[in-house]
Amino acid sequence: MSHSISPELLRRPVRVLVVGCGGNGSAISAGLPYLHQAMLVHGHRGGLDVTLMDGDVVSATNCVRQPFSRAEIGHSKAVILVSRVNLFWGLNWHAVPEHFCSRASMDRVDFLIGCVDSRAARRDIAEKVIGQRSSVWYWLLYKRSCLCV
Repeated sequence: MSHSISPELLRRPVRVLVVGCGGNGSAISAGLPYLHQAMLVHGHRGGLDVTLMDGDVVSATNCVRQPFSRAEIGHSKAVILVSRVNLFWGLNWHAVPEHFCSRASMDRVDFLIGCVDSRAARRDIAEKVIGQRSSVWYWLLYKRSCLCV
């Protein structure tokens, strides 16, 4: 079986939404700029246009197992991670400091990467990306024990 990418995704930036900025989401967001740069070097017209979404703020326990410092306690995880990436790489990626919910717009999402740790959140994402009204081309779901595609 072969797979071909829609020509539309080759003509403009690929819009990526990462839902969840904890352990998995922060690791994913740190790697996406490398993919963006590789796409540009190989002739893609726009690379990636990334949005990080998470309604959580940094807590003291996050500083132990996630890439946050004590100085960031109380601040939005999504905003902190996007700010770091934008400053370091000179990008203009976006943060949405809200939890994903059924009202979340998927109009401008090509690729959704779910890095959430609850069944309810995974169900909410699935309900939004599956179906005829969804514009999402690809959906990756990270769970603690596996990668589901």
